[in-house]
Amino acid sequence: MTRPGWLVLEDGSQYAGELVLDAREPVGEVVFNTAMTGYQEVLTDPSYAGQMVVFTYPLIGSYGTRPEFSESRQPAARAMVVRELKDPSHALSEQSLQTFCAERGIGVLTGVDTRALTRRLRREGTLRGVLVDAATDRDAALRHLRGLDLTHIVDAVTTSSSYDCGPEEGPRVALIDYGLKTGITDELTRRGARVTVLPSSVSPDELSRLRPAGVVLSNGPGNPEDLGSCLDTVRAAIEKYPTLGICLGHQLVALSEGGRTYALKFGHHGANHPVLDRDRGFVQITAQNHGYAVDGEALPDGWRVRFVNLHDQTVEGLQHETRPVLTVQHHPEGGPGPHDGAYVFDEFMAMLAGRD
Repeated sequence: MTRPGWLVLEDGSQYAGELVLDAREPVGEVVFNTAMTGYQEVLTDPSYAGQMVVFTYPLIGSYGTRPEFSESRQPAARAMVVRELKDPSHALSEQSLQTFCAERGIGVLTGVDTRALTRRLRREGTLRGVLVDAATDRDAALRHLRGLDLTHIVDAVTTSSSYDCGPEEGPRVALIDYGLKTGITDELTRRGARVTVLPSSVSPDELSRLRPAGVVLSNGPGNPEDLGSCLDTVRAAIEKYPTLGICLGHQLVALSEGGRTYALKFGHHGANHPVLDRDRGFVQITAQNHGYAVDGEALPDGWRVRFVNLHDQTVEGLQHETRPVLTVQHHPEGGPGPHDGAYVFDEFMAMLAGRD
């Protein structure tokens, strides 16, 4: 049964709505997503771990949910904030979004002025927030925010042990999981790769013993600078193997080579971001979810910016001048979003073939 609730932000502002579901973890970073569809993929994208998602599209839930649309086995986002939560009206729906969220402990606040909330996040930047019952005192709600620590958030979403997927034959790809979306695995196995998914804590020696044909560094949540312990393995990968870095993996490649990253004011979260591929000379529309970017003015020797975000000119991907290493900040697998960037996986597989 719904009851009056609030999203209280760390700057003291609060947004009223109807609290449909309490969140298992009611505190998180509040970000907005501009995608018109794909809410299930967004909520299960591990890059949203530790965050609450404000959907700018006003009607959410209208086509229900299906198991195959989830991007991870576990819930990722802690809560969603919407203008209007709809019952499903689609022949292929197997479960309502409300039930989907209830089973996974994802909080739901509906009836919110998401336009005003989004404008504040754009103006002030990403803010921490807490979902509370309307009877909760604002000062008491703000005290909840003091315990929010996302330093080790990757540990919460990475696999606890390695596992294989895809065909038994074919080039072996080591896929390091910092918060892996299943869409990445699907794109690789669809192209004939024999994928071994590894925990984020994998050491250079463990990677070497696997003897992969290539390495993929996955997406994931949080600040890349918190993952200093992972950089030796990233460095070993790009020195020895054809490597593709995606989103957080892209940022870790830059850091491992002596580059820098920085926090974006309110991040890129949506499915309509135009990205220029300088090598191919065309613009692709991409899905994105990240709060940090690589500093294009501090690239180490041997690297060049290949992809550029046309909204704000931020770095969207790197190419090494002599080594078979490619990175992208956006999500080439889509899920949700367009699949304009899927050719990146073709380029990676061609790198493997070129090493035979």
